[in-house]
Amino acid sequence: MGATWIYVAAAVALDGGAALVAGLIPENWIRRARGPLLCFAAGVLLGTTFLDLLPEAAGQLSAGPALALALLSLVTMIILEWSVGHRARAGSDRRRLATVLLGADAFHNAADGGAIGAAFLVSPRLGVITSLAVIAHEVPEELADYVLLRNAGMSKAACLLAMAGVQLTAAIGAVLALVGARSWSHASGIALAIAAGTFLHIAEVDLIPNVVAATGPRRARAVALVGLCCGVALVLAERAW
Repeated sequence: MGATWIYVAAAVALDGGAALVAGLIPENWIRRARGPLLCFAAGVLLGTTFLDLLPEAAGQLSAGPALALALLSLVTMIILEWSVGHRARAGSDRRRLATVLLGADAFHNAADGGAIGAAFLVSPRLGVITSLAVIAHEVPEELADYVLLRNAGMSKAACLLAMAGVQLTAAIGAVLALVGARSWSHASGIALAIAAGTFLHIAEVDLIPNVVAATGPRRARAVALVGLCCGVALVLAERAW
């Protein structure tokens, strides 16, 4: 169990560090690369959800409960985001916009941390795959959030400080998953099913629209689709290897 805590701590720290790379990248590059990165992340999340998280959760809980929990998680995340108005990014109150954005990220990060913790409880391999899936979607999303916060009037230092604070919720989610597993044998399966629903929500609400709504030259639209397929192919290749 001690090794699992070390693995989880390292994965959460790596995720947190990766989410702050926006401070090292020119903002013009962020705007250009955001679309393809989000499409790639969508493919990784979908592949990880259907090929790793859901099968493992079903193996621990049986298919019915695992799918029901994933659906409940998906609906809950939709309700939470609706309640905090995460989609109201075009509002006129910039301070409220920043608060809402960071609050929604806190929900996501806590769920990501729980997914990482539950996955490492099953095996180091599943833990690594889940961590990579989290980082794959975390980096482009945080790049986008960084630009939005800057546009809302926050300084570069304030943006990075706020985003770093929000990343701490991932550690909370991971600890809850690990502690819960010590007192309940089905905790890891439940956490994996919940993570599957969360990943589906992130893919369908935050990422997939970048593929479907890609506009402009045919090359730009093709890049979006190729990015999605490359993300799925990466997960398939990992399983074959």
